[in-house]
Amino acid sequence: MKAQILEAIGETGLNRATQIHAALAANERIKYYLTLLQQAVARADHPEQPADSLRHERLACGIDDQALDSLVTQSQREDGRYSLPGYRAIVEQIFHDLRTMAAPVLATTNDPRAESAGRLERLTAKFSNPQEDLVDRGTIDELTCAFQGDADSLHRLVMDLHKALNAMLADLTEEHLDGASLYHIEDTDRPVIAAFMAGLNRTAPLKFNHPGLGTTATRAGKQLIIQNDLGTTDAHVIVIHVEGMGVQLTHTDVHPERIQFLRDMLGRYAISWAEKQGKQAESLASGVSFCLVTGRFQAKDSTELLDYLKFLGSRLVFLIDWNRARKQLRGFLRGKDRTALLAWAAEAEVGHRGFLELGGARLINRAIEDTGGSAVHFGDRLCDVLGDEAAIEFIRFAFRAAMEGLRDHQSAGLIQDRVRAELQAHFSGEGKHLFQLASEQAAMIFEIATLVQEGVHSIESGDRSERYKWLAERARRFEHGADQLVAASREAIRRRPEYSALFHLLETADNAADELEEAASLMDLLVASQPGGEALEELGVLADLLVEAAQEWIKALSHASHVDKSGGIGVQDNVRDFLTAIDALDALEHRADDAERALTHCAVQKARDFRQLHTFSKMADSLGEASDALKWAGVMARDHLLGNVLGA
Repeated sequence: MKAQILEAIGETGLNRATQIHAALAANERIKYYLTLLQQAVARADHPEQPADSLRHERLACGIDDQALDSLVTQSQREDGRYSLPGYRAIVEQIFHDLRTMAAPVLATTNDPRAESAGRLERLTAKFSNPQEDLVDRGTIDELTCAFQGDADSLHRLVMDLHKALNAMLADLTEEHLDGASLYHIEDTDRPVIAAFMAGLNRTAPLKFNHPGLGTTATRAGKQLIIQNDLGTTDAHVIVIHVEGMGVQLTHTDVHPERIQFLRDMLGRYAISWAEKQGKQAESLASGVSFCLVTGRFQAKDSTELLDYLKFLGSRLVFLIDWNRARKQLRGFLRGKDRTALLAWAAEAEVGHRGFLELGGARLINRAIEDTGGSAVHFGDRLCDVLGDEAAIEFIRFAFRAAMEGLRDHQSAGLIQDRVRAELQAHFSGEGKHLFQLASEQAAMIFEIATLVQEGVHSIESGDRSERYKWLAERARRFEHGADQLVAASREAIRRRPEYSALFHLLETADNAADELEEAASLMDLLVASQPGGEALEELGVLADLLVEAAQEWIKALSHASHVDKSGGIGVQDNVRDFLTAIDALDALEHRADDAERALTHCAVQKARDFRQLHTFSKMADSLGEASDALKWAGVMARDHLLGNVLGA
């Protein structure tokens, strides 16, 4: 459809390339659908076997339908046939994508009865428009199996079309530049394309698993034409014409608000915008209405030209799923504030895709359910409960936490805990705020412990690279962050001295961060001593125990943040789970003591030399001290909760 939209607005310079890229994307979707059907049938035959939802494969090929993730587990075998929920819709989509694949291949001949056309017609008549979601095994095999003797199959046609498309693309494509596909360009075009791609590639990681931002460029007469497909939305296209120092931008979209959003993002440049037009892609059977706007920028010199193109490229990622993000914020912010928040996310280069990747509104609603209590009633918007400024501040945090967490490969659970802890601080008083600071500190302690664990096991595996200095530097940054949280808690205690016990808790836990960072800093010295054998294995055991302890500390603080004197629903459960985590911390500290002694014993007996013995001993001491610090922080948390909060 992208090609048809380009045709509708008179942009045909890259039409064939667009068709081929669309066909290759359709091929990826078909492969996913065929694999999904095969997995569903296999699971129905063997329901006792574990099932793969194929979620990552779905996201990788740009399919948004989350219901497909449950198809495998919901499939059943009934009287020799298979009940596959959504099978009819899948087959319809397969043949829609098959026609997309065939379009550029069929366009190479004037004979409508060409081999591919005939095969497509026969297969469409045979398989399309199933009447129900019940299907027999033979039909599934005919759909998904590539070779069945001399008989044709859908999968075989897909493979043949894919081969033809690859050949067409190889003939068409001259080269690639920083991810852009180039066709018939001149040498003077390269700096222009490179500037645009530099901006695009700088922010493109913020789209995470979402497809899109594919760029093609060609020359048509005096103009360089750059096209970006943005995402999977059919009528959402950016086309850029560059001639001399002039740049004309053409933006089509079904959402006029998103067109205005792009205009606002480019406000720093003096762009002459033409009046917005409404158009319709008449070439499509259904006719798709969309908006079109053009803007012209005249650069003073080549430096300003390249700066503009670089900035323009860097903004495009913030258009992907923009309207979806705006809708997801409806329950939390007023209309003007939703748009303003998305503008902030773009300006700060945080983006909104991380927020959507982690569930969007569900990410915040889960935090509200866990922390809001009686403060939030059915139908309340977050801005009405917290106030506009506080709600905006919190959602900015959620956006940033989602982006940074995904970027740093943190678990979804950890990111959710951070969001929940931040909201808890808004709903509660100073004591809750201090627990939230302790939770953030605990997350940093966990990160440092994980770095130490990762480093030790990498050494065990024989890795002698320079990565351990990088690892130590990351640990140092986390430890610095933990120190800043202690400083923030000190300021809070100055205002509310009755919470001094919580300040001492953070100070004690900070000792764990310090000791773990010290262990991380010794990693490159340990590598240099060429360690091995039982001592290194015992160090690995000790590092594993510290990660477990850090996890229990996170859980303890998470449960503690939900405990108050109200005695409401769930308080006793949280008290029980909190005390269980504290007890686990105590048990882990005893196991860490045993592991520390075992490590010391092995090191004294088997260390290569005094330097290696000293390094092992220092790391054992640091990890042991870290374990002790977490245990005593847990004792302080227990005393505060039972004494000051519950009055036990």
